[in-house]
Amino acid sequence: MIMSNSDSKENKFINYWDSVINLWLNKKVQEVNGKGRNAKRPLDNKKESYYKDNDIDVLIEKDQLCWFDNDQLNKLLCPIHMPEPYWGDPDNCSIVVVDYNPAGGKDMNPHTYRGNGKYPENTMIDYVNTVSYSKLAKDFPILKAKKELEKDERWWLRSYGGRQWWRGKIEWMLHLIQPDSEPLKEWPKNVSLPFAIELCGWHSPNWPDNTQAIDDNDNLKESIRKWFVNPLLKSIEESTSKMAVCIGAQFKPSILEKYFDNGNINVTKDIANYLPIVKTEGVEYIETANYKYRIKITNDNEASTVLGVSINKTGKEKETTRYYRVYNVIENGKNHIILNTFAPGSNHHPAKEFWEFEKELLRVIKDGEWKKKLEGV
Repeated sequence: MIMSNSDSKENKFINYWDSVINLWLNKKVQEVNGKGRNAKRPLDNKKESYYKDNDIDVLIEKDQLCWFDNDQLNKLLCPIHMPEPYWGDPDNCSIVVVDYNPAGGKDMNPHTYRGNGKYPENTMIDYVNTVSYSKLAKDFPILKAKKELEKDERWWLRSYGGRQWWRGKIEWMLHLIQPDSEPLKEWPKNVSLPFAIELCGWHSPNWPDNTQAIDDNDNLKESIRKWFVNPLLKSIEESTSKMAVCIGAQFKPSILEKYFDNGNINVTKDIANYLPIVKTEGVEYIETANYKYRIKITNDNEASTVLGVSINKTGKEKETTRYYRVYNVIENGKNHIILNTFAPGSNHHPAKEFWEFEKELLRVIKDGEWKKKLEGV
């Protein structure tokens, strides 16, 4: 049995979000301060508001108000829906998964919609209002199989749309944790659960490139440092894999570099030197047991280095390309590895055809000569 040490010590991040959400639910909270914010959000100028009960003020905690102080972000985010800042336990996890923010927010989803404060029974928001968000989220119940969830007091999570999205990533997450093992469709009892953290905890129907909007807001940068960067690095340290993963091209080095003194965090170019790349007729390849990957390293400058991996998937005439970046954030003498991957027009995890390449990449990151050099061995 995996014992969690999180029950024996306070976690500032967990406690903070319990207080933020309790304040938002209009419960009495002494630990944090907030201001009222009108929750009305029009879909566009030609249509009515998203919500029936749209003229409602909700209390937003002061550090979270920064997300709504920028015009671009304020129009995007949905303060009428309960924040979903994390799933899992940052003090007891196998791997850390980074997301931009929880999707949704267009409708009156009963699991997250605050409305006029009357919450339907057997919903997330009703449970959080009665108990707490941390009790809902820390054991990552939405990863459970349907039969297992039926025995849980939160059985109603079967109807939560985000559950299928997360369960669809189980095999890939297990592959990253144990690349030499056969991935399973259900999370094994002897492996710690993942910890998922959002850059922004508030829902939105989409997430365009908000890099500039974030960079232009000094107060927001301070909030991100406290409630995203710090807990992200700490959870990487606590994870058994000592690694985080993020899907999406927007997770650029600049998101993290502004907070640290060690300059460029993109180590993709250096890692590529340790991959088993073979050059044939001017084209670079990595050949594995079942696939031959065409490799292209693009680097206008070292900070923007991207590793392009292309393959002819079964039944496809054209190549399919996926991109990878590896970051290493050094703080307090500790390395924090973050694997970023993306494909044009997609926010999905890599297809299985790319997993043999990822196995080679993980070998370098976790066990190879590059890691020995990194650790000064």
